[in-house]
Amino acid sequence: MRIGDLELLAVSDGLCKLPQQFYVGLDFGAHAELLADDGRVHIPIGCFVVRTGDTTVLVDAGLGDLDVGWARGGDLPDALRSVGVAPEDIDIVVCSHLHLDHIGWLAVDEKPFFPNATVRYGAADWQRFVVDVEAEDRSRRIMECLAAADRLDPMEGDMVAIAPGITARHTPGHTMGHYGLVLSSHDERALLLGDAVECPLQLEEPDFSVMSDVDPALAARTRDALWAELEGTSALVTAAHFPGLEFGRVLRGEGKRYFTPA
Repeated sequence: MRIGDLELLAVSDGLCKLPQQFYVGLDFGAHAELLADDGRVHIPIGCFVVRTGDTTVLVDAGLGDLDVGWARGGDLPDALRSVGVAPEDIDIVVCSHLHLDHIGWLAVDEKPFFPNATVRYGAADWQRFVVDVEAEDRSRRIMECLAAADRLDPMEGDMVAIAPGITARHTPGHTMGHYGLVLSSHDERALLLGDAVECPLQLEEPDFSVMSDVDPALAARTRDALWAELEGTSALVTAAHFPGLEFGRVLRGEGKRYFTPA
């Protein structure tokens, strides 16, 4: 789709198959439609390509060529090729946060997979996901590889300029260094929310969280602030694990907020 002068492409690196326990406080008896035949929730490992002028930005870098049981990656290179993007075409990679399913393709065989790209990420994630883990941890090895290649440009603060029409917005809670992206061109606007929101149902039932939230209470406050800002506007919204990587708008009705597909 186009957001004004920006071109926006959704691609997937694979599939997560998450147990019901991952969604803390969610009554699956009332939401059986979320479950696949195996009794788990199947969601994509979403990434996005944004073209703005002469700059190509990749938002999140998938899990990598890896099967960890609860998730299988490996599709991103072919998905990029299918939309006419090669690894060397990427100028900037923005990682919404440093969970493994968002950084997996940053380095392959101890080398940057996107050879010309600068990698932006939230500086507040570095201590927890790089410094404080074992030396052989996959996430740590990936990020240290990028650091050794001088490819990292950490983000601090809010509303960080990335490229023309693209701004990173600090949305903490899922992790403390979590960022979403605001895409804006002319009078059109879209938000890529990373894992600040795990599924559209969190609009209607804001009280459930996910096991991977570092600070569930802060994550809930961040979601509520986003919904309050977005409801009733024409802004398009999606997140890294929304089913089908579908975009929608936030509407209010009968005392609740709803996600309406675009």
